[in-house]
Amino acid sequence: MKDIVPLNQEITMYARSNNGKKIVILNGTRSDFRRRQRAIKINKEKVYPLRFVSFKETQQMCKKNISKVIGPVQFQTISKL
Repeated sequence: MKDIVPLNQEITMYARSNNGKKIVILNGTRSDFRRRQRAIKINKEKVYPLRFVSFKETQQMCKKNISKVIGPVQFQTISKL
């Protein structure tokens, strides 16, 4: 059975850049990542979702020198009211 992560617990996620050549290490809460995935811009356009990768895939890409790793970066999202 999977462990349920509370919304306010700090977690580490790995995401690819838009061109896929860089990996960014993001530290944030589960609710921050959830808000980002569902976000909409002011002009009603959808925000590009983050492309998450696994820790194992990150390690493989670093060994092959395919991508650069940036971070860790603190990720916080404020929802609109």
